[in-house]
Amino acid sequence: MGLDGVEIVMDVEDHFGITFQDAEAEQIRTVADIVSIIASRIQNARDARCPTLASFMRIRTCVRKLTGNNELKIRTQTRVVDVLNSAQRKIFWKSLGDILGSPAPPLRRPPRLRTILLYSVLLAFILAVVIAIYADLATLPFNIAIAITFTLFLHRATAPYRTHPPDAISTFGSISSKVSGLTVATKRLELRTDAEILAELKPIISDVVNVPTHQIQPCSRFVEDLGVG
Repeated sequence: MGLDGVEIVMDVEDHFGITFQDAEAEQIRTVADIVSIIASRIQNARDARCPTLASFMRIRTCVRKLTGNNELKIRTQTRVVDVLNSAQRKIFWKSLGDILGSPAPPLRRPPRLRTILLYSVLLAFILAVVIAIYADLATLPFNIAIAITFTLFLHRATAPYRTHPPDAISTFGSISSKVSGLTVATKRLELRTDAEILAELKPIISDVVNVPTHQIQPCSRFVEDLGVG
């Protein structure tokens, strides 16, 4: 599956509180395949005593080893940026990808830097238009090209400063929940049958591929039947 498939996987992860490994996602061919994964995760959540606790302890061990402090105390609401420096965050994020079995969501630039970049890019394009208006409109394409080049330069020049976790997994608790999602579901645990799971899943798929929900059946193949690209 292409970009539509990626969006479906991400939406399913958010809705059911699960995490797909790369190898697992690559094996998905039909709607029933996703239903089966979700059902398995929900059942595991019912059987497990406290999977999130186990994930949190695993993360804490990793952080303590990274900082060299075996007595380090962190809580679920503790932010990663408050415990690890920028270099340690990059190492931790690579370790998180190894735990998840797929690359973790990419680190981001600090909020202040993102704001500066946004205004810098906007200013570059505004200047490109203003200069063309007051000088020569024929130069507008050239000015726009310069603004685009400037934007690409800023993007590459600031790449080493991508050291902040995405907001959705910026705390150790949210990271633990994502790790738990590899084996259990953390949301929609009240669903008990494949039919109930399918009913929850249909609108998610429909929103992405723009196919009526009644056409989405367990046997529907994502690429051949639903046109997922």
